[in-house]
Amino acid sequence: MIEQIVKDYKKDLFNSPSEIRKKLDFFRDLSKKGLHNFTEKEIEEIKTNFIKFININMTFWVDTYPTKLFRVTNNKYLYGGEKVKLQIIDDLLGPPLNESYYGRCNLPNESVFYSALDFKTAIWETKPEVGDLITVSEWQIKDGEKLNTHNIFNPNVFNLSKESKDAYKAWIDSKNKRDSTLGEIFEDVMLFFTEEFMKVVDSDKKENYLFSSILSSRFLQAKNDENGFKIEAIVYPSVKMQYGLTNLAISNDLVLKKLNLNSITIYEIMETNYDEKNVHNDDLIKVSPLIIKTTDFDIINNKINYDEDAEFRQMIELHQKYREDIN
Repeated sequence: MIEQIVKDYKKDLFNSPSEIRKKLDFFRDLSKKGLHNFTEKEIEEIKTNFIKFININMTFWVDTYPTKLFRVTNNKYLYGGEKVKLQIIDDLLGPPLNESYYGRCNLPNESVFYSALDFKTAIWETKPEVGDLITVSEWQIKDGEKLNTHNIFNPNVFNLSKESKDAYKAWIDSKNKRDSTLGEIFEDVMLFFTEEFMKVVDSDKKENYLFSSILSSRFLQAKNDENGFKIEAIVYPSVKMQYGLTNLAISNDLVLKKLNLNSITIYEIMETNYDEKNVHNDDLIKVSPLIIKTTDFDIINNKINYDEDAEFRQMIELHQKYREDIN
């Protein structure tokens, strides 16, 4: 079985589409068996062989300007699990390097900022539990900035998000302009990656993110090329939203450079409804009436500022309303 896609860069010589497809099917079978079933040593061997095989970078990118990005931070994973408000802006970003494991867009010890293009997807992706205190941050691309974004799509899925549909249409136009053999190779490799990005992965079996995390790491963790270009973000359909809505993963060290933090809102979860039949409804969660919001941030000093007086007034108003309701 072949070891690499490209046989000779200088001669622009590729292995045949059939040989490449056979190798892709080999990795596809490993993925279907469940990578969590392999030992750590075996996973490292699979990773090494896969990186050697994928010896080309295939990106399908555009400049993207989403109106808003939403990110959910579950406060219980910070401050020793205490039910307290987040205090610093770093709390809203990706995890520290030494606290990350495999993710859909990151290898272990890599920090990526995961977000969604709407509030509902952000909630469905993170699924906070009853009693959790969550912080929903809203972000926007800064004026004059852009994100060079690699787009994930799958031609075999028909209910894709608008972003993925647009990427697929553009891919077809691009493929039709390529040499037919190269077009076939690129399509096979692209399809493999989209399958990996769009597969269901259990939270306790994150090793199954291996192949998508390798590609993502290659893009998001790379330095700028000689022309100053790099992929800064990856857009992919939300698996938990049945591919109809969109997630965006950004290199964590670019977040504060590229995005404005518009606001944060703190909710306490009182009820949840994560039944898959409810995926398109808006009643995923019910929250406590005490909702804390701020738009006051000290970026330079890494500080979130809260209006304690406003919070106190809100508590008094809610208490008065409660007493009126029971009388």
